[in-house]
Amino acid sequence: MSSGKREDRGIGHAEVDNSRFEAEFEIAESRDGYAVPVLVGLSIFLVSLLASTVLRNAENRALEAATNSALETITTEVEQGIDRQLYGVITHAWRWDWDAGAARERWSEGARTLIDQLPLLRAIAWLDDDFSLLVHEPQKDLGFKISNPWEREEILEALKMASDKRRIIGLTATGSDGEKVLMVHIAIHRQGVPTGFVIGAYGLDSLFTNIFVNEPAGFRVEISDDMGPIWTSAGETLAGVPVRYGNSSTLNMRWKIGVSPAAEIVATYLTWLPVAMAVGGGFVGLLTGIALFMVVDGRRKARWLESTNTRLVEEMALRDEAEKGRSAAESELNETLNSLPVHVWSSTVSTDGELTSRRISNVLAQISGRPEDFFDGHPESWLEVTHPEDRQRLAEMVLEIVSGRRESADFEYRLVRSDGSIRYMSDSVRTTHVGTGRRLDGVGRDITEMKEGEEERRRLEARFQQAQKLESLGVLAGGIAHDFNNLLVAMLGHARLADDDLPEDSPIRRNLQSVIKAARQAGELCGQMLAYAGKVPIVTDTVELEEIVKEMGELLRASIPSSTFIRYAFDKEVPCLSGDASQIRQVALNLLTNASEAIGDGGGEIALMVQTLECSTEMLSEMDFSEGLEPGNYVVLRVSDTGEGMDEVTRKKIFEPFYSTKFAGRGLGLAAVVGIVRAHGGGIQIETEPGRGTSISILFPPSAAGAKKEASADEERPNDWQGQGQGQGKVLLVEDEESARELARIVLERAGIEVIEAVDGIEALAIFAADPETFSCVLLDLTMPNLDGVETYSRLRAIRPDIQVVLCSGFPEQAAMSRFADLGLAGFLKKPYDPDELLSCLQGLRRPGENVPS
Repeated sequence: MSSGKREDRGIGHAEVDNSRFEAEFEIAESRDGYAVPVLVGLSIFLVSLLASTVLRNAENRALEAATNSALETITTEVEQGIDRQLYGVITHAWRWDWDAGAARERWSEGARTLIDQLPLLRAIAWLDDDFSLLVHEPQKDLGFKISNPWEREEILEALKMASDKRRIIGLTATGSDGEKVLMVHIAIHRQGVPTGFVIGAYGLDSLFTNIFVNEPAGFRVEISDDMGPIWTSAGETLAGVPVRYGNSSTLNMRWKIGVSPAAEIVATYLTWLPVAMAVGGGFVGLLTGIALFMVVDGRRKARWLESTNTRLVEEMALRDEAEKGRSAAESELNETLNSLPVHVWSSTVSTDGELTSRRISNVLAQISGRPEDFFDGHPESWLEVTHPEDRQRLAEMVLEIVSGRRESADFEYRLVRSDGSIRYMSDSVRTTHVGTGRRLDGVGRDITEMKEGEEERRRLEARFQQAQKLESLGVLAGGIAHDFNNLLVAMLGHARLADDDLPEDSPIRRNLQSVIKAARQAGELCGQMLAYAGKVPIVTDTVELEEIVKEMGELLRASIPSSTFIRYAFDKEVPCLSGDASQIRQVALNLLTNASEAIGDGGGEIALMVQTLECSTEMLSEMDFSEGLEPGNYVVLRVSDTGEGMDEVTRKKIFEPFYSTKFAGRGLGLAAVVGIVRAHGGGIQIETEPGRGTSISILFPPSAAGAKKEASADEERPNDWQGQGQGQGKVLLVEDEESARELARIVLERAGIEVIEAVDGIEALAIFAADPETFSCVLLDLTMPNLDGVETYSRLRAIRPDIQVVLCSGFPEQAAMSRFADLGLAGFLKKPYDPDELLSCLQGLRRPGENVPS
């Protein structure tokens, strides 16, 4: 009873909340209608602005991280590059022996050879232990000559420091030509006694240019000492970009290194996306505000009540489902933990570090496929089954744990089973101090399935992102094709009208024919875009794939080089397909054309294979666009070529619209193939490797026996209605695109037909309801704002059931007519159309006054 009372109180509270909410909604509706649209639009804009700011901040952080990484690389390269350049001078310095007769000439000759081999070395000199200059190569001044140390105090100090510290001391100086020079001072000791010095001079500009021959790519570097800059790479530091400074200590010198990104690096990290996001958010917010303002108040309340009720039902269903999922997950987790095989072991380490007692479970033997007595508790038997690449690391860790240098450890490794397969393990070890020493307790878990699951998850995420990308591009392609078809109606129609009005010998007619041809080609491109969007319906028929492949192969044979061979390989008794033969021809032709262009003029082989393949769930999961396919038998078209093949980057882009690796590539190509294959319930598999050619396999489900193409109702409709002349009634033209509406009006009026125009369904209904009997037919556009063609048609038939309606759409007939089911359309006119097609469509209607067939 108490539970029932609480439930009743909950329902009562819900009713009170709903009543209060309804009252608040009625009050809100009476307020100024500008507030809500403005707030919603402003909120969307602020959210997009915030998102763009967050994204820009992330890009700035990434740029700073790249600059820091470049600074580290450059600092290391400076120190290592100088060491490499000094190697030859150091080696030659130790060859000097002043007391050895002709050694001076040999050393001078070696010095000259070293200068020739090291272009960066400007000069090299030998001094005795009293700092007196003995040998200088080259003898003539090539922009810098090493002075007598007694004449330059800084050189004398460097030599003394090199002798005292027994280190190579560096010093920057300026040559006679004004170039910065790095002087290297090397002290030579014999049995601990300084016997002389060697000084080498390097051109700093040439030295750093040689060090940075490959680095830094895309970054500007400035190196300076206490006296100021000593070397700067090409380019200028951009305003507003991060500049990172670091220090490099070498040859007892301290240099300050500054690194800043160049324009190409900045452009890579600071993209246009945040600006586009902010602008797009403002545009979306504006559109949303306008749309909200135009909603009719009466319908708004009904929709709100309906959506609220639906949302409550969905939330209740989601709560129930979440509760069931949580209970199932908890139950599954408990079962998994209770049945999970875990290897447990324990060992006691005495105070002198010896393992005195051991306990071990047999789970490790089961995992490794070894007998139980294989593991005797010593680490050596365990290390023997680990992967050779992990063995050294694990042995060092065992030594640290047994010796007591580590109290605990968590690590992963690979275990090699007796059959050679690999299992991934995760072990944890903890130390407990006991009276006799220490007790080591460990547990090992087999995480192979978890590793494989992570790999599978990454693969599925990549496929899901690809599917989302294709879906978004498909919606965009369908929308563009629809709007473009409306423009082509006016272009093609007016061109035809102008062509008909001109004399036969007019030179302008040739230009108009080119316009008409181009407009029709644009219409074909729209068809390809609709195919990619998956909005081209399948005209179901029984298709023999072998015949289509042979037909396309023979068709392409005449257009490819004679050095390219086409080989056919068809399995016996391949079942037929249930699909659209023309669309499958397009798939085969696109694949053959791509294979021929991949081979080029050098010649090669194209293999065309048709076979039956039994596909498992694992095989289907590795293919592209195979979501939702069930395992079983499939008919496979495989097109292989011996061309150059593709790398992974190209392979991921080949299904994108208008992507091509060819200079003259154009069109949708394989993108249209994707739409057709997905519409037929198939999948795609690509096998390619640079230099090894490409093989593309298309999977189609086999058809049921006896599939026949059904004749459409349009083929059975008699062609006996004439729309021209007086007394035949008016035509109501409903078209939201002004250019298309103007063309249709001109064509119909030229044919003697009176036309009444309406810009949308609402205006058409108002005109038709005023005098429905004066209209012989209605020319109705499918896609319109405010009220679409389906709803407009239903209301027209409600006013006058026998009115003839011709549907106009840029979508294929079957796709457009499917939305009207059995509503009894009188005809269909596909955009873009020319004047003859419009008049022919109206001539094929029933005569005015005939009864509507039951």
